[in-house]
Formats: sequence, C-alpha cells, structure tokens
Amino acid sequence: GIIDAILSGAIKTAPTKTIPMFNFEVPTELPGVDSGILDPRDTYADASEWETKAKDLAERFNKNFVKYTGNEAGKALVAAGPQL
Repeated sequence: GIIDAILSGAIKTAPTKTIPMFNFEVPTELPGVDSGILDPRDTYADASEWETKAKDLAERFNKNFVKYTGNEAGKALVAAGPQL
C-alpha cells in the first residue's frame, strides 16, 4: 500500500498532480493502491462538498497561523500554506 511505496521509494518516482488551494502534490498511481483514494477530492461523492470543506480548512489554517507573521520564518510559513 501507501506505506510500502514510501518505504520502497516507489513514491519518489510516482506520477503526481497538484491539489489546488493547498499546493501539495499527491501521487496519481502507486503499486498495489487503488488510485481512487490517492486524491482526496475523489473520495467525495460530490466534488463541491470537498471544495467547501477544503476552503473551510484552508481558512482556519490561515487564521491560526497569522499570529506567527511577526518574523520572517512565520511569514514564510504562512506563505507556504493554503492560498485562497
């Protein structure tokens, strides 16, 4: 499964796609893993439900981490976080 792909290094060469808003990559294929579970958007029956929940999570992340923007490291952390 996913852990096996991490431990074997297969995940390093797996094809990926970027999840919008969060700007992170997820594999599109891994040996022995159903590709339908790799992209969190594909686990929802209604894509708009995922979008709503993802936006809420991104907003809460940004709101929580704004308190760390008093220095350059904190600003970099927030800049690397979700983009709405």
